[in-house]
Amino acid sequence: MDEVPAIIPAPVKLARTSGMVEITSDTRIVTNEEPEQAGHFLKKLLDPVSNFSIPVENDVAVQPESGLIVIKLDPGLATRDNDAYSLNVTRENGIAISSATPQGAFYGVQTLRQLLPAAVENSSTSIREDKWPVPCVTIDDYSRFSWRGFMLDVGRHFVTKETVKKIIDVMACLKMNIFHWHLTDDQGWRIEIKKYPRLVDVGSKRTNTQVGGYMSPRRSGKPHEGYYTQDNVQEIVEYARERFMIVVPEIEAPGHCMAALAAYPELSCTGGPFEVPAGFGIKADVMCPGKDTVFTFMDDVLDEVLAIFPSNIIHVGGDETPRARWKKCPDCQERIRAENLANEPELQTYFTNRVAKYLETKGRTIMGWNEILSADLSPGAIVQFWKGGTKQILPHAVKGRKFVMSAFFHVYFDHDYVLLPLGTVYDYDPVPHDLPDQYHENVLGIEVPLWTEWVRDEHRLYWQLFPRLLAAAEVGWTLKENKSFNDFKQRVPGFCERLKFMGIGFAPLDRTEPAKIRRLFSPVHIFFEPRIPKTY
Repeated sequence: MDEVPAIIPAPVKLARTSGMVEITSDTRIVTNEEPEQAGHFLKKLLDPVSNFSIPVENDVAVQPESGLIVIKLDPGLATRDNDAYSLNVTRENGIAISSATPQGAFYGVQTLRQLLPAAVENSSTSIREDKWPVPCVTIDDYSRFSWRGFMLDVGRHFVTKETVKKIIDVMACLKMNIFHWHLTDDQGWRIEIKKYPRLVDVGSKRTNTQVGGYMSPRRSGKPHEGYYTQDNVQEIVEYARERFMIVVPEIEAPGHCMAALAAYPELSCTGGPFEVPAGFGIKADVMCPGKDTVFTFMDDVLDEVLAIFPSNIIHVGGDETPRARWKKCPDCQERIRAENLANEPELQTYFTNRVAKYLETKGRTIMGWNEILSADLSPGAIVQFWKGGTKQILPHAVKGRKFVMSAFFHVYFDHDYVLLPLGTVYDYDPVPHDLPDQYHENVLGIEVPLWTEWVRDEHRLYWQLFPRLLAAAEVGWTLKENKSFNDFKQRVPGFCERLKFMGIGFAPLDRTEPAKIRRLFSPVHIFFEPRIPKTY
């Protein structure tokens, strides 16, 4: 029997049958209209590396046959899972992908992409192939979770739109469907807001950057800046849409907003002045919920954000918000009295709910980190769980609250591999073990964040990200009973060859599972920059 193909994430059912099918100049892609997007994606993948241009044709009555790649929408295959697809490769009937939805058809193409040799990813080469072999297989597949996300922080260190597109393309290959874009933070505001030009004129630049770890007094001595125009953002949103991926923007508030306060200090409790900080960590100055002008600012910013992001979900952060300024602020204390609030934590809930209500008038849903969670939080708000015991979410999940799971010690990719080895990511189960079965659907899925305090360039970005993103993709897609870390490790090298052709680096497998003796004191690594070898 021929070798079983190495596909990540592992499909629900995969059977290898004997033989191969070749994609050649005689091959045609035929669709029945709806999955046309998937067909054109496959054409764009193959044409730059082939000595032929493969045509895409429409035929509503198309049936599989030798020489065809059939991508067919079949409503009869409808399930509760829009991601489901089947892929059959036989010498008699060619290559056939069937799904009830265009999204499922696209994921079938991503599996076909991984059945092709890794060199198919090398669009920058001048070498062209006359044929592309595909092993004969039968695959039936669907996802475990509807939310399979990655969060990239560009507030701490700016990342070019070209690099963002590279990451999105790998995510698509891995069948991930949420790109959470953390666009603002203390150390940088990265999105153009035309009504408030100082957000990028001032807030996107800092004169220095902390290096060496959270306890380090050292600075780089170099300025850092960068932001995305609204045209840049729309380009990336469209790039993601073509890959059936939703871009969820995050505009951090009311904390982690020093870049915004440096531009508009009147939004604070004290009035400033401020500068965009070089150092990382939690800052005392935050937005002032006692001032109506703060909510006018939030509404104005969100109006421009909503105009360029079609996502139904808008993330507003809400984490790590110190309240010392609020305790001393006359405006905040007056707000507490006027709204019958008990204390400053309730003032933060008031802030979140007021923003949530505004988003609801625009047909959008608010999302935030753990710290927004309270009994009085707007019922529709989605909470991203990142710290603390899962017991704190159980009372809310059983009442219908939706959660995305991003546990700090399991999926924070800014950690060193000593603290977060590949196996720890792979073994993470987003569903709390003590959550009753009937409430499992309230866990939407998994999202893995990469905070970029110490990620100063693309080189380090890829080291932190790969191959751990492969493990996260399998957690999000593959059924729990089908997972095997030993089997996964056998499939990783093949995907890493694909990354090489895409011009993307990665940490070698022998670096991703440090010896237990090295991991004995792993928590201390939180305070230091992750180390990467000089030879990388």
